[in-house]
Amino acid sequence: MIKVERLSGGYGKEQVVDNVSFEVRKGEFFALLGPNGSGKSTIFKLITGVLPRLGGEVELDGKSMTALSMTEKARMLAVLTQEEKVFFDFTVEEIVMLGRYPHQRGFLKSISSEDQAAVERSMSICKVELYRYKPFIELSGGEKQRVLLAKALAQEPQVLLLDEPTNHLDIRHTFDMLNLLKEWQQTNELTVFAILHDLNVASLYADRVALLKDGQIIEIGSVHILRKEKQLEEVYGVRVNSGSHPEIAKPQLFLSPNTEEISTSDGGFSTMFELNRDENVIHLRSRHSLRTISNGVIGEGLSWAKHFCNFHVDKNYNCSDPQQDIRNWLEERGIPVEETIGMMTAVQLEDMVMLTHEANDYSCLAVITAGVGNAVDISAEAEPEIIRRIGTINTMLFIDGHLTDGALVNAMLSATEAKTKVIHDMHIIDKLTGTIATGTSTDSLLIACTQRGIPTPYAGSGTVVGKRLGQLIYQATKQAIGKYQKRTAKV
Repeated sequence: MIKVERLSGGYGKEQVVDNVSFEVRKGEFFALLGPNGSGKSTIFKLITGVLPRLGGEVELDGKSMTALSMTEKARMLAVLTQEEKVFFDFTVEEIVMLGRYPHQRGFLKSISSEDQAAVERSMSICKVELYRYKPFIELSGGEKQRVLLAKALAQEPQVLLLDEPTNHLDIRHTFDMLNLLKEWQQTNELTVFAILHDLNVASLYADRVALLKDGQIIEIGSVHILRKEKQLEEVYGVRVNSGSHPEIAKPQLFLSPNTEEISTSDGGFSTMFELNRDENVIHLRSRHSLRTISNGVIGEGLSWAKHFCNFHVDKNYNCSDPQQDIRNWLEERGIPVEETIGMMTAVQLEDMVMLTHEANDYSCLAVITAGVGNAVDISAEAEPEIIRRIGTINTMLFIDGHLTDGALVNAMLSATEAKTKVIHDMHIIDKLTGTIATGTSTDSLLIACTQRGIPTPYAGSGTVVGKRLGQLIYQATKQAIGKYQKRTAKV
């Protein structure tokens, strides 16, 4: 729809853009990205004709822009910038009606029924019909942008050019506007060419992006090129971490400031933690936030946390909403829910085992409660039963080291291997099948790391850190199961 070939230009004798080529396909949302001074706005102005081109060609739907009259351009193309300056006391309806000017005929440009219908439709879509008779200058920034978008849509263009249209909008108004644009793009085959500052917003809405630096296109492709962290660091000059959106298949970016590395006191790694325990909860509080991976009742998945809680519940506990129960218990104790990993167990908390291993490379701390009344052989062909017996193995493992997300997953596998080896060596039986168990039916596991030192991408059973944590969990789990067996033997 828009074809840019060998485009060059700038301001006076200063050439900002040099020999740039790209194509925006019909019906797609194309975003131009890059830092300040990279040439984004210059390209925009060269395309729209605000700046004269020093070289190259711009085509719109196969026709040279220079061959199109102003009216022809206006019928095909609309422009929406950060905020247009309106110096006359126009009402909202009058502003939106300006979008129909290219379609009106005759010397007096009379308003037709088609014009009025297009204005009504665009005002309704952009939710500005309530402001119909209100002066434009009295609106808020977000309301003004919706009115200007309605004006652009009333123009019924084939192409919409956006120059940072959400730059001064808050989150809600940004998403309101882009949701409207995306819906219009998809239902009306509108071609959108946008300059956007926010890479995360661009990732959510664009179909393809172009990355610009020093007046040159670095790469063009799907939004997944935003997963190339080193390339983004070279373009923007800041450390960038790329992750995945939790709900849709789009990347999201995180900027990493230069921060001081956390340090432990002279007492060692374990002194980073404050332990509070009673008959209802084991609560470990870290002086620093730790990178975590967990299947706890709350705080599951990959996260950061400072508080780590294992709550005791009765063997007949009704677990209709365990997440809300733990939230209530945390709030009662003044523990911030958002910074907490929470588990629950029916075993006695006084049987907790805490072991440490201090080393120059990877120090570890394991906190485990264990019961095996719910021991299960996951490989056995038997339907699971309703759990009524006391018994679950809850494992908290803290590592003084820097593990990547992949290494955190490795660490969970290594910890599970160690736990399963204990169950095998202690000959723990699945009472339903009579076979050796592999775990309990409601095991919870947490791995938490300080993220100090050099990042390691591996923590499997064949690595130093994997061996270290595996040996510690083996010892602590064996002791915890031993305590459980001793207690239940008395019952």
